[in-house]
Formats: sequence, structure tokens, C-alpha cells
Amino acid sequence: MAEGFFDRLRGVARERDSVLCVGLDPEPERIPGGAAGAARFCAGVIEQTAEFAAAYKPNSAFWEQYGPDGWKALLEVRQGAAAGTLFIFDAKRADVGHTSAAYARAAFDALGMDAVTVHAYHGADSLAEFTGHVDRGVYVVCRTSNPGAADLQHLEAGGRPLYLQVAALAGRVNAAGNVGLVAGTTAPAEVAELRAASSLPFLLPGIGAQGGDLEASLRAAWNGDPAACLVNASRSVLYAADPGAEAKALRERMRAVVAAA
Repeated sequence: MAEGFFDRLRGVARERDSVLCVGLDPEPERIPGGAAGAARFCAGVIEQTAEFAAAYKPNSAFWEQYGPDGWKALLEVRQGAAAGTLFIFDAKRADVGHTSAAYARAAFDALGMDAVTVHAYHGADSLAEFTGHVDRGVYVVCRTSNPGAADLQHLEAGGRPLYLQVAALAGRVNAAGNVGLVAGTTAPAEVAELRAASSLPFLLPGIGAQGGDLEASLRAAWNGDPAACLVNASRSVLYAADPGAEAKALRERMRAVVAAA
């Protein structure tokens, strides 16, 4: 059986002493040359940051906006990366089981992604279409980083906030050990609450341009497992004057937090 995603992540995280994930979200107004230019730009960022990042997270929307050429460009970036480079497809897919199965094949088979982000609203049968790919990771969106997160995610459901019920559902579908949670660094108190309730690996977006609290969120999420959490930075690394230097600085900040934990 192929090695599971989180085992692969543990290996890379140990090798690079890093829990940094770099988002690959090209913006046409900032990167010339259309989809091909975006591919060249992001490939260059990967090359400059590879020794400091444990994974990369292309957000599907930023590639879809280029039309069919965007999908080809994303596949080019994926296939051009060094062997062992981990890619998390930030697609936030969800639908009934039959459609989720197609979404999973698109992410894992057509694009060759190592992990994908999904929504839990359709329930366990929908999630099973993703988790059935046992060598790939599935990060379930739990408590998002945007201001509107509280509109629904904090509503009481069965005596607990909905995001805690989502975490419980993610735990129930984790038979293959390939499920994690997405929790925003803009809500470190909720990250801590989720860690108290769940031992699943976390993906922590929202630092940099969104103003999330890197240190507080990482302290809350860290449990000693090298795959315990990935902290994602997108624009702050992607558009830095020196992406490698920015990635290195972020890794050092994260290492300091982990060392003190």
C-alpha cells in the first residue's frame, strides 16, 4: 500500500524542520503573461522556497480564472515540481456522493494532488468519496478565517458550536487516518478549542494579508506530531521581494514557537 499523506508530510516536515505551507494563488493583475506567466512565476516561487516549506497549497479559484489554460498551467506546475513535493488542492469541494467522487478523481487522479480541502455540509457519505483515497489527505473546512465565519459556524448545534460538530464528524470518517481540519489563524481561541476536542492534523490559513496570529494559533494547534499543523502563507510569500527570504523568516518564527512548546 502507498504511504499515506500525513506520513509523507511528517517526513518532509522533519527533513526541512518546517510546518510552513506556501499558497500558490496567482493574480493576473500582478503577474504578466496569462496562465503561462502564472505557471512560470509559481514554479519560481517553489524553487526559491523549497528548502523552507513543507507543502504548497494552490487555490483552485486562482487557476480557474484563467479558463482552460489555467488548469493546464496548474498541472504544469504540479508535474514540474521536484519529486516528493507535497501539494494541497484548496478546492473546498462538496456535493452528493456521486458528484464528490468525480471531484475526488479530478483532484487526485487528473491533477495528481496529494491532499484536498472539502466542506462537510453534505455529511459523511460525501466525505467518504474523498477519504476512500486512502493515500491522499482530506482537510475538512471547520472554522474559517474570514469575518463571516461566525454567521453559521458558531451557531449552536446539539449543545455545541457547529465547528465542533464538524470536527467530530471529521474524526468519525477518519478510518484511514487521512483526515485533517482547516482552522483559521484569525481565531486562535477557536483553534485551541478545536485542539482540545480533536487530535486531527490542522491546516491553519490566514496569516499575512488576513492578519492572523501565527504564534498564538501555532501554540494552540501544536501537539508534538510533525504533521500536527501546517501554517499557510500565500500573498505574503508569493509577492515578497524575496520569497525565499520571507519563507525562511516565517519558518524561523514557527520553529521558535514549536521549540518553546
